[in-house]
Amino acid sequence: MYKIYRFRKWTNKAMRIGLLGGTFNPIHFGHLRVAEEVREEFSLDKIIFIPSGVPPLKRQDIIDANHRLKMTELAINGNPFFEVSDIEVKHKKPSYTVNTLSHLKKLYQRDSLFFIMGIDAFFELKFWYKYEDLLRMVDFIIMSRPGFNNLQNSEFIEYKESDNCFKIKNSDKTAFFISVSPFWISSTMLREMIRKGKSIRYLLPDNVRKYIEENELYK
Repeated sequence: MYKIYRFRKWTNKAMRIGLLGGTFNPIHFGHLRVAEEVREEFSLDKIIFIPSGVPPLKRQDIIDANHRLKMTELAINGNPFFEVSDIEVKHKKPSYTVNTLSHLKKLYQRDSLFFIMGIDAFFELKFWYKYEDLLRMVDFIIMSRPGFNNLQNSEFIEYKESDNCFKIKNSDKTAFFISVSPFWISSTMLREMIRKGKSIRYLLPDNVRKYIEENELYK
């Protein structure tokens, strides 16, 4: 049975839930800040962080999934609106988003689910496993990225419903666009800094930094 690490009491009311997947290799303040901006803008009751287990499109330079799960758990500790799911970490085969969402839709049948992703990833969605099914499963919240700010240019968008709301082709689902704070922090940069012996203090939560140091990760 998959586990979701909850930090606030369960509620019986229907919820608006954001789903944020990623390798989180490692998780940093950029991930946390944009998640908070999305939560506030779309009045989400919570955001579930979903560290990937075996990412199909990213295989190099990724540490063990259990380490990434633990770092994500540490990073969100203290925010009552953030949770972590180990659904992909516990699944030993490649982590396909369409399978993850299928499971979560059954778990949260009464709730509205929003899959959160960067606009650059959305433009590359055709390379994802069963992407056509994915586009018909849940609504999307698409975050801006430097150099990517026009969601209407995507081949998956049929038409613009309003300033930040777009109809997805061949689907009854909607893609919502949000311009989030640009961050120069990246997991790749952090890994490289660690290898070079440079300080990563103030770039990610202190408890995550200590976990990396204690377990000698990325060296």
